[in-house]
Amino acid sequence: MDRLVLFVIAVAIAFGIGCLGRKRKIGFGWAFGLSLINAIIGLIAVLCSKKLDKTEIEVKKEQEL
Repeated sequence: MDRLVLFVIAVAIAFGIGCLGRKRKIGFGWAFGLSLINAIIGLIAVLCSKKLDKTEIEVKKEQEL
């Protein structure tokens, strides 16, 4: 039972780091994947990644629709 709780916490932290990566060049998927392997490595990769411009964010939103 304890392992399940730790697993849920790890996935939640990885999801949070993935959300940080949405507006950066790394994107949600890579940030989430790296954070599942190791949260600290994922966080460092997200923080080192460049932020997207406003036009790139708008294009990304249009592609999602």
